[in-house]
Amino acid sequence: MSALSRFEQLIEQMVEGSVARLFRSPVQPIEIARRLERAMEGQQSMSVKRVIVPSSYRAYLHPQDFAAFHPVRAQLEQEMSSYLSDLAAERGFTMLEHPRVALAEDAAVPKRSIQVIAELANSQPAEMTQVMSATAALAAPARRSHAMLLLHTDAGPQPIPVESTTATLGRGLGNDIILEDTRVSRHHAQLRYKARRFWLTDLNSTNGTFVNGARVSETALRDGDVVSLGGLEMTFKE
Repeated sequence: MSALSRFEQLIEQMVEGSVARLFRSPVQPIEIARRLERAMEGQQSMSVKRVIVPSSYRAYLHPQDFAAFHPVRAQLEQEMSSYLSDLAAERGFTMLEHPRVALAEDAAVPKRSIQVIAELANSQPAEMTQVMSATAALAAPARRSHAMLLLHTDAGPQPIPVESTTATLGRGLGNDIILEDTRVSRHHAQLRYKARRFWLTDLNSTNGTFVNGARVSETALRDGDVVSLGGLEMTFKE
């Protein structure tokens, strides 16, 4: 049974007594669950070995819509947290901690609407580390052919797709491409597409940025160039 099917089944079991008023609400629990799912899918962070998704979610409703959920708010928050945990496992995503869902009211949210804010662990906004949301992908300007970095590992080259026209690389969670290696600075380098080419810029890293063995502050990349971030080597492919 899928994570969504399990969640729907649990909600159906709640339709008894006073809880039945939830299903007369303009906003249904399954709608909130789907919005949480879209927030998870749209705010992914690319690590070398993992795809990291937010673990903290806040769903805001208009006060009149929120009132219908108030009597069973704690139970719904728990079930929605379990749903997101199951969904992440189902899709092979990593959460930095067990997911938390909070329902809240906000008069600025229109009636029958749901506004979701998703964050990584330790209160770090997921928007700062997303690779590319579906909306951003549609809005992105037409540019280069598909590019990637081939990470050199003992098991062979591991492809890391470059999904946007600007991407930061580093060990910290606030990067588009997260490289979990102690030789790499928290904010090590940046890839930027301009003048029909990708340019690599060092971000004042501790161990330096190198291309084909030469230390660089900024340089244009060509297909096949070997990039080293403090000793962690990758081959640029375009």
